[in-house]
Amino acid sequence: MIANTPIQKLAPFLQNHTNRETPFLLIDSNRLRATCQTFLRAFSGDEVYFSMKANSTPAVLKIIAQEGIRFDAASYAEIDKLIRMGIPAEKIIFMAPTKIPADIERAYLSGVRVFSFDSAMELQKLASLAPGARVMCRVAVGNEGSEWPLERKFGASALESAALLTKAAQLGLKPLGLTFHVGSQNRNPRAWRAAIEQCAQIWYVLADQGIQLEAIDAGGGFPSNYGKDYPAVEEIAAVIHQALAQLLPPGTRLMVEPGRGLVAECGVLVTSVINRAHRAGQEWLYVDASAYHGLVEAMQGFTFPIRTEKDLAPRAPFVLCGPTCDSTDVIQENVLLPATLGLGDRLYLLTTGAYTTSMEHYNGFQFPSTVIE
Repeated sequence: MIANTPIQKLAPFLQNHTNRETPFLLIDSNRLRATCQTFLRAFSGDEVYFSMKANSTPAVLKIIAQEGIRFDAASYAEIDKLIRMGIPAEKIIFMAPTKIPADIERAYLSGVRVFSFDSAMELQKLASLAPGARVMCRVAVGNEGSEWPLERKFGASALESAALLTKAAQLGLKPLGLTFHVGSQNRNPRAWRAAIEQCAQIWYVLADQGIQLEAIDAGGGFPSNYGKDYPAVEEIAAVIHQALAQLLPPGTRLMVEPGRGLVAECGVLVTSVINRAHRAGQEWLYVDASAYHGLVEAMQGFTFPIRTEKDLAPRAPFVLCGPTCDSTDVIQENVLLPATLGLGDRLYLLTTGAYTTSMEHYNGFQFPSTVIE
């Protein structure tokens, strides 16, 4: 859903769900198909992989596959889900830089052949459990412009990346290229340019050593509309294509992994008011959706555009929170909402198609089992 969409324009989309019990996430399948085609046009001739950790709902994955987009998985559980849906293994890449050893082995036996890494230990695991696989080194790059930077946890330095890919070849793996991520919700197209400049230096160092790379994976980070100005995917694609043409050899393969940018604006999370209270000079509004059950990104600083059926009424600041018995279950502070909101009124949180329901089993991982001794 577009962040500035008025409630009147949402009405036809919502009319068949007025009696559905809240909370629920509603996906606009037409919008999803259109967004898939936007990415495919912007990256015509390139390889577009959906980062399925953003939304792993089978019906969503089916639409994305029908539109001709491939998949990036972060665990064997995600790979297994795709294969059970009939997605060929050659259309799946396993790009989590750190993987559970058994997941590597199962993915390889399932036919997946492209893996990423960013450490010597990960290389050893791949050499042992996925012999001859094609590998891409995750490079640590700047995340300037990102609402949620990722550079601290992931990525090897330029010097390390060259050494690791040299080692990969010695271990019998096949160096495919370099991958990076400019951080989630990045609104600065030049971040991709800067990352490719860094990768180009590594590329030519390896070329001088006789290691010919083939591909750049420009990762994700494509932004969605949360009420702030942001560049269209076409603008970012143009920057990436220009950088590749100027800095890398002709014929270099380009891969991209949109997650949020592909599905976020296709979703609206519908929730209902279940309580209201005045506490310490603030109005608190309680809804049946929770920061711990689908809106975890609210705790990380993301603010979702909100619509109601009372949007023409005067506004007042609220602390919007969930129903759980945890004081940190706060969705948004000082959010201006209709002052007349009361029990049973519905709130429509836009741009919630990514990283909401997928957090139930994030990356396909389950909670630890409980053993009673």
